[in-house]
Amino acid sequence: MKWYEIRINTTDEASDAVAEMLTTMGAGGVAIKDPFDIRKEIEKPGTLDYADDDFLEALGEDVIISAYFQNGLDINDLLKQINDGLMNISQFLDTGKGLEGYGEVDDEDWSTAWKKYYKPFRLTDRIVIKPTWEEYRAEENDIIVEMDPGMAFGTGTHETTQMCSILLDKYMSANHDVLDVGCGTGILSIIASKLGAKKIEAIDIDEVAVRVAKENIEINGEAGKIKAFQAVLSDLKAGDEKFDIIVANIIANVIVDLSSLIPYYLKKNSLFITSGIIKERKQDVIDACLKNGMSFIDDLEMGEWVAMVFRCPDTL
Repeated sequence: MKWYEIRINTTDEASDAVAEMLTTMGAGGVAIKDPFDIRKEIEKPGTLDYADDDFLEALGEDVIISAYFQNGLDINDLLKQINDGLMNISQFLDTGKGLEGYGEVDDEDWSTAWKKYYKPFRLTDRIVIKPTWEEYRAEENDIIVEMDPGMAFGTGTHETTQMCSILLDKYMSANHDVLDVGCGTGILSIIASKLGAKKIEAIDIDEVAVRVAKENIEINGEAGKIKAFQAVLSDLKAGDEKFDIIVANIIANVIVDLSSLIPYYLKKNSLFITSGIIKERKQDVIDACLKNGMSFIDDLEMGEWVAMVFRCPDTL
């Protein structure tokens, strides 16, 4: 099978938002070449004792994203959608030079090459994300989450996933019931289960994400506690089941839209943990949640991103 390879030249701050946009549009895969990631690796203790200044300078600052779409789509319409999406993101983030062009490639040229860049890494003090094809020697008290992201978005490397994981670790108690809205690869559901949650429901609007989430849940041996299925929040009948924690690592616009529904799916005094929010939209999300009776109790910031915790009112 041949694929369209669409190349976008963007910035470090916008790269994750652009990648998520492309995935939402139906990209079968997204590869990110980020010089800042290389610099971060070089700066880690024990990685390299020496790096040539000319090499570091040659890396530049442009982030190149390659997105792969099935051949047969109306390429002109697709390019227009991508340009419109970049324009929307540029209202909040510097998206850089933008669309560079496109070409055609075969399956074997891209479908597995990205794996060499995805290595085990420590997400929090005790949570380690390990690709299924990599070896890792666990330390005492490590919680190991094995991931194969396939064609779904969410390997755990993003700041929003890290912040949600830290907040889950901070606020979750054993035997909590958890709802993961926009579960992606299932990473937060799996983390919640390994942190002691009694039961988790993981929902996503994208069928590919749900399939990948189910595979990762099986890999981690958590199928007995996690149910993943294709749905949006309103598909769940409010009042039939309520949760101790709802976690949603999505985008600000969706969070604002969901803020009027969230309290009806939470038990009294329970928590809404959310991220995927760029700093410029933080107050919009706070205002929407406060308007719907929730109280703001905690937040974290990493890079250009924010995660927040709200408490459900006790009057519903």
